[in-house]
Amino acid sequence: MKSLKLKRSRDVSASPLSPWAQRAAMVTGVFALVLLVVVAWVYWLNWARYARAQDQIDSRIARIDGILASSADIDARLAQAKKAVGPWLHKGGADAQNEVTQRLRELVVSSGATLVSSQAAALPAESEQQLARINVSATVTGEWAQLVQLAQALQSQRPPFLARSLNIQREGQVSGKTSQKARLTVQLEAPLAVQQGAKP
Repeated sequence: MKSLKLKRSRDVSASPLSPWAQRAAMVTGVFALVLLVVVAWVYWLNWARYARAQDQIDSRIARIDGILASSADIDARLAQAKKAVGPWLHKGGADAQNEVTQRLRELVVSSGATLVSSQAAALPAESEQQLARINVSATVTGEWAQLVQLAQALQSQRPPFLARSLNIQREGQVSGKTSQKARLTVQLEAPLAVQQGAKP
């Protein structure tokens, strides 16, 4: 009897886990494994995103360093370009329209002709490749020689007045005793320099 009890106690202690405990242990192990895979995948995604962002930042920093390293050369070339283009552009700003009109009056008066009428309109730049400009329409009367002198002054003027249209009409009768009078109607364009801090 004693040997039978001892055998039974040995069988109970050596018996495996119950089926429910085995299933619970297996589910827990699978769940832990899946959780580990998901955490590793999320970590890899974040690391890849960080690496891409770091590569972009490094390339941008390299470009900025290159620009900063060549800034002295850029400034020198910009100064050269301004020096070369400067004589061809009228001064911009709020008073540009009045200054351009006044310069045209001075040229007319110095030629001896008479400025009958003038109108000026400021036109902003339509794109980055264009400059703002002043369009001037003027009617001038005088002798032929005076109008020729005015035309030569307009041609040699710096900054220039660019002629968009020009019309000359004779005034009065032709007479050998008096100089021939004429009327000059002209449309001119004056390109303006870009002001510091303003968009072209």
